[in-house]
Amino acid sequence: MKAVLQRVKQASVHVQGQPVSTIGPGILALIGVCQDDTPEHMDLLTKKILQLKLWPEGARVVDGVLAPGDEHARAWRSNVMELGGDVLCVSQFTLHARTSKGTRPDFHLAMAGDQARPFYDAFLEKMRAAYAPHRIHNGAFGAMMDVSLINDGPVTITMDTFEKK
Repeated sequence: MKAVLQRVKQASVHVQGQPVSTIGPGILALIGVCQDDTPEHMDLLTKKILQLKLWPEGARVVDGVLAPGDEHARAWRSNVMELGGDVLCVSQFTLHARTSKGTRPDFHLAMAGDQARPFYDAFLEKMRAAYAPHRIHNGAFGAMMDVSLINDGPVTITMDTFEKK
């Protein structure tokens, strides 16, 4: 699995002009599922997304707004769960595009849609079980989405469960 995580002040997904999901402070996670992904990759990515320390010590979400905590707090000490933030997951098969030949992306490494949807849904359920169901939000699988965000930092992290340690 591949993911692009963006620390956000807010993010939203719209489909055909209609709102699908909106979050306040937290993580926008673009998620790509590969044809070789397994439940173990799902477990690893769930743990990484929820436990990655992206905020300063003492930062919290209060009334839907990020309260940064002490101005002298050490950076990179709190994860999204400690923050009390939300996670907006957006399925994105294009993360597995290969561009080494020619000018048209090759998506053959991405899991086929009929297999990817139940896999991605299981990933969302793992995220909800590991954190809080009301804090895990979703885009619209397979739809053309308008994704908007206000990046906080900016902080953008890429992850690949197949990367060597």
